[in-house]
Amino acid sequence: MRIIGAQLRISCLAALQYRVGFWSEGVLSLLWSLVGIVPLLVAVDHQGLVAGWGAWQLMVLSGWFLICSSIFGFFLEPSLIATMNHIRHGTLDYVLLRPADALLLCLVTDFAPWRATEFVLGVGLVCLSLWKIGHVPSLGEITTSFVVGASGVVALYAIGVLMLCISFRAIRLQNLAVLLESILNFGRWPVHVFQGVLKAIFMYAIPLAIMTTYPAQALLGTLEVATLLAAMGTALGLAVVARVGWRLSLRTYASASS
Repeated sequence: MRIIGAQLRISCLAALQYRVGFWSEGVLSLLWSLVGIVPLLVAVDHQGLVAGWGAWQLMVLSGWFLICSSIFGFFLEPSLIATMNHIRHGTLDYVLLRPADALLLCLVTDFAPWRATEFVLGVGLVCLSLWKIGHVPSLGEITTSFVVGASGVVALYAIGVLMLCISFRAIRLQNLAVLLESILNFGRWPVHVFQGVLKAIFMYAIPLAIMTTYPAQALLGTLEVATLLAAMGTALGLAVVARVGWRLSLRTYASASS
């Protein structure tokens, strides 16, 4: 926790050195987030319901998507990009030789504090949507939503680590983090919209359902216990695979001095 706190403080101080840029990035992030809601509203306007989800139910989902997107953009994406650059340039040695867990250090290399604006907007959108629906979540529903949301964060980090593992082999691929962010945009839609292979992928391989759909369902009181247990199991399985994959990938790393 001291390492994470220290790196977060350094990133915040670095971002605040250019305050105009800090706030402009935050405003642009909010604008992009609001623009992303428009397709959902258009779909509801033409279809009435989207896979059984009404307009304000979709807004609850959008709020969770913004929260997930904020966590990815604030904490994970900058570190993935920085670590991939280390791997590509052969300078990961400087991280591996430090007296702390190498994977932890790689995942806290850099942060983007201005992406916190999306988190605030996401929480506000969830609260507004629940108020418009007229649904007050119980303590159990809030707890369930938090648990499945935390499982989604674990799954998100596991996928990020697997991306790092791929970068050891595909050194010239510089846009893996951007690719992951693009895939996450499918989380704006309920997983029930997708069919066949895509639905299986977004439930288990890249479990967007755990990150956005299931937390929203939990707040709305429609998430089943079996689904919650499956989500937790999927996240745990991905975390184990990611850790094992990381240890195996380190064996193939060739530094600049080797």
